[in-house]
Amino acid sequence: MSTNYDVVIIGGGPTGLAAAVYTGRALLKTLVLERQVPGGQIALSAAIDNYPGFADGVTGYEFAEAFLRHAQRFGAEVRIGVGATSVAPNGDGTFKVGLSGDDRVTAKAVILAMGRHPRRLEVPGYEKLFGNGVSVCATCDGAFFRNVPVAVVGGGNSAVEEGHFLTRYASEVVSIHRRDHFTAQKILIEQYLNDPKVIPVWNSVVEAIHGDREVEGVSVRNLETDKVEEIPVKAVFVFIGWIPNSELVKELVDLDEQGRVLVNELMETKMPGLFAAGDLCVRPIYQLANVVADGVQAAVSIEKYLENKKH
Repeated sequence: MSTNYDVVIIGGGPTGLAAAVYTGRALLKTLVLERQVPGGQIALSAAIDNYPGFADGVTGYEFAEAFLRHAQRFGAEVRIGVGATSVAPNGDGTFKVGLSGDDRVTAKAVILAMGRHPRRLEVPGYEKLFGNGVSVCATCDGAFFRNVPVAVVGGGNSAVEEGHFLTRYASEVVSIHRRDHFTAQKILIEQYLNDPKVIPVWNSVVEAIHGDREVEGVSVRNLETDKVEEIPVKAVFVFIGWIPNSELVKELVDLDEQGRVLVNELMETKMPGLFAAGDLCVRPIYQLANVVADGVQAAVSIEKYLENKKH
């Protein structure tokens, strides 16, 4: 395999693969690194209903596969199961990117598209029972909990979408949220609350998750009355926000207080040749169409950046 590239894209989700389509079309030698699966977290989605052009919806896996094939069609090299371990400027305007497995490559420009990961619930029982009834992916684990009650923690789009997915399997979905209303999109909320299996528990937080080898229930405290209620469930699905995967480059770029990378409208960071896009960055909204557009903008900006360097 080659070690010298025009562009290295760290992250093979929709943002990174969209960028790879455009850098490939620009005849830039492109390497995409994806440490998990093609498409990243979107590949785990049971259904995508809000991406323009897919009027009948599409599964996350199908969506990710289509993006992967498109990037490869234009010559992008995509390494699955290989992540970046370091990014450092070489001093000559290029970058050295360390790879898992002690390999390294050189790039004239880099796109950071590492996305973000789910925030964990800091309560007793979470760590102990993670993977044994505690989950951050309903699509991955929902089918294991057929005809039993489960809990969903959170009130945003992810919580409502994943909670609605769980109604396929669970006998009831106890939806626990610290506010008196969900903050997801209205159409999602309407679909969710109209399902008879959904039991909303408002103004409440999880205090503890109980069980020895598997989840047996949760302690839930009402924020208005301070009363604690024990609710029997067999699984707890947690969707309480996201943490940007910016640790790798925190010394190279500017971050906001949440750890998100600061970029301009061209997806440029403060370091020339280092671009960032998608969920990793500060954005007004986080939707699939927006982060794909970010990848496209980063790729177009890189094409112009490299062309200007030639002259």
